[in-house]
Amino acid sequence: MPAAKTLKVLVVDDQQTMRGLARQCLKKLGVIDVSLAASGDAALQMMGSKMFDIVISDLNMPGLSGVELAQKIKAHPVFNRIPVFLATSDAYRDQAVEGVVDHFVAKPFSVADMREAMEAHLGPLT
Repeated sequence: MPAAKTLKVLVVDDQQTMRGLARQCLKKLGVIDVSLAASGDAALQMMGSKMFDIVISDLNMPGLSGVELAQKIKAHPVFNRIPVFLATSDAYRDQAVEGVVDHFVAKPFSVADMREAMEAHLGPLT
């Protein structure tokens, strides 16, 4: 049962507005430590210097897509246990990414959906 205020979450989206909305949603859940990256490459760089409890990535981004970022995270010997959520406004549910992406989160973000996704992987938030 993790305390939301102790979680470290990385939000990856090429759109600044979406990064801001995700941060607001997470703050409403009590998550204080929210890092933001504008690309998959920037996210990987950040992960090299800080350990995260969850990565929430946009599906469609220039450079590394959300799926490609998830594949790199899951193939990494240190990061592979970090839950990766794929955020999309599409009805995207590709069987090929099962086992790579841990959860799909609808955009625009809602507090209820985000709580459900986080609790599915971390247990009840306090």
